[in-house]
Amino acid sequence: MSPLPKVFAYRALYVICGFLLIAAPLLPLQFSPDRASGAELFFAFTFIWVVRQPITAPFLSVAVLALIADSVLMRPLGLWAFLLVVAIEITRFSHKSVQERGLLMEFSMFVALLVAMTIIQSLLLWASFSQGLDLAANVQFVMLTALVYPVMLLFIYYILRVRKPDHSNRPDRLGKIV
Repeated sequence: MSPLPKVFAYRALYVICGFLLIAAPLLPLQFSPDRASGAELFFAFTFIWVVRQPITAPFLSVAVLALIADSVLMRPLGLWAFLLVVAIEITRFSHKSVQERGLLMEFSMFVALLVAMTIIQSLLLWASFSQGLDLAANVQFVMLTALVYPVMLLFIYYILRVRKPDHSNRPDRLGKIV
């Protein structure tokens, strides 16, 4: 498959999976009402995807899907979407260094970004006198999302087959093959 159709196929796959992950928390899997916060599947999926194939998850797709997630999941419109887009752009900017350092660095960067996003969201909701989640709910949210990360990584790697680009046998900036 030539590179251009492959990029468009990956972009379409990203958007379709993004819609499915946004709709997943809406499925009626239990019959008792539960207000506990679940894991942020879309952020975990997008982070892993951008680390592996940053060109196939464009800024506009991420922003639109994040806004749709905010409106569908009844969160403050634009707040989590803004934080998610900023975190994903930080990831996109440093994806090569994350790829080189391995899976532990990738996971720790994911958790650090998630914790920062949660703290910033709580502070902004507190400053605007809006009702936010308490500390226990925020800790549960971060823990569940961190636990979902390895499962999402295995799904993207083995099922969707989105892999890091192979840079072996390519010349570096000085023309040497490393």
